[in-house]
Amino acid sequence: KLVKMSESFPGHGLRFLFLINNSDFIWQNLQDRMTAFSSLQVCVATLFDKVKAYMESYLQVSWAPLLSCLFNHKPLCLFGKNYSPLPLSKFESEFQKMYTTQKLWNVPNPEVRKRLRKAITEEIVSGYTTYIEDNNVTNPKFTPHNLKEMLQELFEG
Repeated sequence: KLVKMSESFPGHGLRFLFLINNSDFIWQNLQDRMTAFSSLQVCVATLFDKVKAYMESYLQVSWAPLLSCLFNHKPLCLFGKNYSPLPLSKFESEFQKMYTTQKLWNVPNPEVRKRLRKAITEEIVSGYTTYIEDNNVTNPKFTPHNLKEMLQELFEG
């Protein structure tokens, strides 16, 4: 039923965040009752795996495309001339949009919020740092430290 309900949300990122929050809530409640009903162990383990899978899917649909701004950059042909938009500018603009939107999203479980932030930070900051170093960027709009700090503000609602 959760998967069906998630389809009512706009955008895949928000759908997966809904699934993460609600599956984790159910998992927490079942885990508390597991000692009273040993038959729940399989259900609890399955839900934990689903939460992990939803997190991975969320990262793929929400944040992985952001890095493609930097690394899957191909020149475009515009009016017969090669035109190459700056990948760093595109990344910075898209990051700002993503950050502004997702900062308002809520993940009530502090442990899940921490795990999501850590996974996002590792992926985005490492990719961004690699790009800056490989391309000798001296004055980026965001430093890797800025990105880390901003990403730690996500999901407070």
